[in-house]
Amino acid sequence: MELVPGRECGGCTICCSELHIDDPDLQKLAGVRCPNCMADSNCAIYDRRPKVCREFHCIWRMTGALDDDWRPDKSAILLMPKTTDIPPAYRGKDGVQLVILRQSAIYRQELHGLLAGLVSARTPLFLVVPTPPGFLPMNMFLNPSLEDPVRRQDGDGLVRALEAAIRTMARQQPAPMVFRNVPAADPVSEL
Repeated sequence: MELVPGRECGGCTICCSELHIDDPDLQKLAGVRCPNCMADSNCAIYDRRPKVCREFHCIWRMTGALDDDWRPDKSAILLMPKTTDIPPAYRGKDGVQLVILRQSAIYRQELHGLLAGLVSARTPLFLVVPTPPGFLPMNMFLNPSLEDPVRRQDGDGLVRALEAAIRTMARQQPAPMVFRNVPAADPVSEL
């Protein structure tokens, strides 16, 4: 997907702090600010940043229909593409991960319209709730719990379904993060 022309991250560094990155060039825990992210929101290694960083773009950067209020640092919602672990009935469609950074974000009317559109289009939708550093963020497939409120055009029911999903996830034990892509030590540099 193409990026929206002229749309830049600006001061938003949500992806620099909220994402779990397990890449040979960068290992970073979710919920921990990347050591390369400087106080002025610039990247200390921007010109040589890892491929994983160069290739990541949130959905706000890719979708002109989302105005500037949807920028993740303003909305407390990070929308990310999801291409793996799509339920069989939804195969062939890319999904959307909805990362809720503050629970108050689920009460935004704009979110309700967006979710209704995604669910009506049968776009696989996954709620992601951040966990403490050192644990993998938890996610839940949302479409089954949102279909009825969306069909009834029930915004309050949609909020109740989101609240219930967050409560369910809060009762679960998150899995510890394990870095699988740690680069091999350079034997020459260890001498």
